[in-house]
Amino acid sequence: MACLYPEHWIGERVAQVLAKHEVPIDLAKNNRNRVSTKRAAVRFLSMHTAKGLEFPCVAIAGLGLLGRHGEPVEESVRLTYVGVTRATHEALLTYSSDSALVQRLIV
Repeated sequence: MACLYPEHWIGERVAQVLAKHEVPIDLAKNNRNRVSTKRAAVRFLSMHTAKGLEFPCVAIAGLGLLGRHGEPVEESVRLTYVGVTRATHEALLTYSSDSALVQRLIV
């Protein structure tokens, strides 16, 4: 499983929660933006880093934060598409705040 995020601090927060509950994690940021397949763990990568990779299950955290720096909603849609298409079987999208992207996704 992989957890993708638009900004590193989002992935770090989710990773902290899982680590607190003793879930094995692999932070690509700590491995020169590479994921290791040597042990079973939840892989944490930015949505940009995940391009070209595939995982059976992908969770995308923080979609409500995309576009908050003034990027066009089309750029957020493109990045979300990249993230969702990394999943070969299941994708879970999460958001905690409203945005133009979230509005497009839930309509």
